Amino acid sequence: MFRPDEIIVTKAVAEELVTQRILDRCSGAHVRFADTNCPNDIKAASSVLASATGLTERIAAGKKIMALVSTTDAIGVFTMPDPRMGCPHFMKLVLVSNGCPYHCEWCFLQGTYRDLFSFMAVRVRFDQIKEKIRSFLRKPANRSKIILFNNGELQDSLALEHLTGAAEAFIPFFGKLPNAYLFLLTKSDNVEPILGLPHNGHTILAWSLNAAEVSQEFEIGAPSFENRLRAARQAQDAGYRVRIRLDPIVPLPGWERMYATAIGEIFAAISPERVTMGTLRFEENFHRNRHAIIGERHPGSRLLREMERMQPMLPPMEVPTGKRTRQGTAATKVSVGKFSYPQELRAEIFRFAISEIRKHFRGPVALCKETADLWRAVGLDPHRCECVCQHDFADITTHPVGAGSENNARQTP
Repeated sequence: MFRPDEIIVTKAVAEELVTQRILDRCSGAHVRFADTNCPNDIKAASSVLASATGLTERIAAGKKIMALVSTTDAIGVFTMPDPRMGCPHFMKLVLVSNGCPYHCEWCFLQGTYRDLFSFMAVRVRFDQIKEKIRSFLRKPANRSKIILFNNGELQDSLALEHLTGAAEAFIPFFGKLPNAYLFLLTKSDNVEPILGLPHNGHTILAWSLNAAEVSQEFEIGAPSFENRLRAARQAQDAGYRVRIRLDPIVPLPGWERMYATAIGEIFAAISPERVTMGTLRFEENFHRNRHAIIGERHPGSRLLREMERMQPMLPPMEVPTGKRTRQGTAATKVSVGKFSYPQELRAEIFRFAISEIRKHFRGPVALCKETADLWRAVGLDPHRCECVCQHDFADITTHPVGAGSENNARQTP
């Protein structure tokens, strides 16, 4: 299992119980100290980053470094900046920023957070974070809602569990909350620490899966398809609610056979509540810099050839960034959604996958970050988006340009 080469401890959390747990379990790691949580202070304290030059070296180096930080701003709302991309908002619970030790070639973090925050940052003050969650739930607007907290947006929820004990701390906590649920998304098979926990049905586990051949080629360092599926079976046997995210589907030669096999094996092993699917897609900046981000780290990767086939999913449109200009006005940017395969090919992929899923499963199927038009084209209802990251469902057709997160959900996630 993963162990970091270097641990940077910010001085404010040196005596925290989670800090001590991690240090005890990483006895061979070099330990250094930083004065503050500031990324520049953490990077300055790192001997691993000192020898890393260029983006690709920093990305690789960041997978070896764990920073233990005092910040407790772990919860917040995720809202898709481009309202044309069907993605209902949800509450994030970020306990480990950049919290994934795997080296998946398509990981979006490579093109965003990894350059600025080239380390895994563990928010170790679990008790304070729990109190922030309680305070959020006590607000009058939230008392009568069922709220799902998504722990899988900037991290793999279980890949570091043997070090952090985060799930072990938060699963029983959510089990006692009447109107809150915990959502864990993972590629890990690291389920042993959580199997006996009192979850009370308030933790939902989703596995990110792919066809075995695709996973082996591109999801470098991650557990195999078979091991993930075995872990999902163990979790389901322990009473956890289990969901599946088949994403990203990559139409390599023979893709129909590969994904039909994967879908059959999934439903032979487990009975998921829901399935969400997505095709391979990238942010515009990642796509533009693909040769620097992927080409240098993975020379000759077939992913680069797949990216040559891609195009903007949507026409250009100005959307809010969520930031402010120097003059105090709302900042905007031009969005084309994401870069992916042409719409006709995406529709073909989804129709095929849905037909295979329906051989085994009549429950909810959703598309990840897709347009309402494509939902309709493949026979799904965009007014009822029952995605794996939703507690109930959302209407992805009602999010007006620039609207806040409260406007696009039929049911609070």
